[in-house]
Amino acid sequence: MIATSKYQYAYEALNNPDELLKGTWLVLLHAGRIPAHIGLMINGNYNSLTIKERELNIKAELILKTIKQRSVEAVFFKIIKHPVFSEDYQLQIFQEQMQQYTSVKANEATCLSPIKQFFEEFYAIKVNKERLLFDFLEDLNDNDYIVDCKAINVINETSDKVFTFPTYTAEQLNKRITEEREIYTKD
Repeated sequence: MIATSKYQYAYEALNNPDELLKGTWLVLLHAGRIPAHIGLMINGNYNSLTIKERELNIKAELILKTIKQRSVEAVFFKIIKHPVFSEDYQLQIFQEQMQQYTSVKANEATCLSPIKQFFEEFYAIKVNKERLLFDFLEDLNDNDYIVDCKAINVINETSDKVFTFPTYTAEQLNKRITEEREIYTKD
């Protein structure tokens, strides 16, 4: 168990980015924002659903370069190795699941939607549309699926290195998605 208390996770600084090249990692970008953005990285291959599109096959090096250049607050949760299925197979299935979505849309799909589907398929975490990101992470933690937590650029860094998720409602989330989509469609 990584959580110190509800919605709080002890972390270590990501000093060796090569760690992200092996295994399955949940990647939270702009982790302290409401809402944060989540993607899935398997063996250094990052995939996520955004307001604009599906991001597939993004190399870890490119994500890390963006995080460093833009000082993005990022938290990485390492997921326990699946006892049966290979990471290559899991990546293939996740990318197939991503094809069901075109982009993030209010009251339809969030960046978490395909990730929930992945965890239902491989880790028996039942998809619950009402569960928001911080609740979903609690579900993973309660099942001992999170085995490590690394971070870069934590804004409210504490001496005990604990990251606390801001909480929000589904209404706040959908309002934010609507606002972001309006900005995106104007460009």
